[in-house]
Amino acid sequence: MAETDPFTKVFNALWSLADASVPLNALILPGNKIKFNLPQNRDPQKDSVMTADLVELMLSTTGIPETNLTHSSCDVSVKRQFSWMITTGDFRVNYLLYPVEWALLCAMADYESVLAALTYDGLQYVKLCRINTAVEGISNALQNRGIRGWSAIWACTVEMYFKRSILKDFNSTPLTAEVK
Repeated sequence: MAETDPFTKVFNALWSLADASVPLNALILPGNKIKFNLPQNRDPQKDSVMTADLVELMLSTTGIPETNLTHSSCDVSVKRQFSWMITTGDFRVNYLLYPVEWALLCAMADYESVLAALTYDGLQYVKLCRINTAVEGISNALQNRGIRGWSAIWACTVEMYFKRSILKDFNSTPLTAEVK
């Protein structure tokens, strides 16, 4: 089977940073981490949410804002964006929102040992992880499964560099991926 694609590796590594945080795990129960990378669950988001389902943490992919196929004579650069989504179900900013944001920031601080260590075709490719703007506000219950309270969407950009020859070689690699 072909090597896992680099985007999936980054997504999984971001979750491993969050999962490794003892304070974050104390604030968010395992079942309240909504993971879109589990093979056994095609729709992990809960339709109805009860008090025990909060605080909720979700990692979403939000796109590729920039790709430069001619970053250098040999390299291609890709910036991929992800968003950490926090739903507290509580109106006190100091009770859940701020502690979860702080714990998440501290978890991401170890990106160099996790993300920067990732390899594709034998080469390390993550060069930078940037935590961007966090948009905070009172959750709209009609749009957010009836949940009221503070929510945040915290963007994260991961900068990756690949040898152009590796990308070209991929075009002749047969895929054997299975959809489960």
